[in-house]
Amino acid sequence: MYKKHIIITLLFVILSGCSAAPQQSQSYDDIKKSTLDALQTEEGKKVIRQLLEDPTMKDLLVLEHDDVNKAVQETLMSKKAEEYWKKQFEDPKFRETFAKSMKKEQQNLMKDLMKDDTFQKDLEQFFSQPDMQKQLEKIMKSSNSKEELKKVIVEVINSPLMQEKWTKLIQSAGEKTGDEKSQSGGGGGGSSSGEKGQGQG
Repeated sequence: MYKKHIIITLLFVILSGCSAAPQQSQSYDDIKKSTLDALQTEEGKKVIRQLLEDPTMKDLLVLEHDDVNKAVQETLMSKKAEEYWKKQFEDPKFRETFAKSMKKEQQNLMKDLMKDDTFQKDLEQFFSQPDMQKQLEKIMKSSNSKEELKKVIVEVINSPLMQEKWTKLIQSAGEKTGDEKSQSGGGGGGSSSGEKGQGQG
């Protein structure tokens, strides 16, 4: 809190200097107004930018940032916060909005987890459980799952990455077939010429 007061005081002094020279009879409200006016000027904004770029000020702000983080965590862990979030998540619209906002983060998290060896082993153990396998069988047999699976397969097949792989596989198969034909053709030609030589002898 002490550091916060230092920052506020510094800002107040500097911004007051940017404004017009105050009269001796200025009240608190007048000083406040002139300071706020100074904030709106280009000179005032420039002073704030310079102040924030100062290494000492950055250190102070980082320390204050830690205090803010601590306060936020304590607030989120409180009973009131818990009740508030419970009520919020009861609203379908809020749940949908929240899920959409977190979609990219969840995808990135899943990608990172799938690369993790420990997570892969845990996942393998989880799905290898008899109960889990039964549940998966039920899900896969349902009509909805079949439709979803079809959609996924179609999307995968039509994806640019898969198209490129298909093209390479087809080209590779074509090249192999061509090589085999040329080899068999060369061998056949050699045997036929040998037979002709024997006939002439």
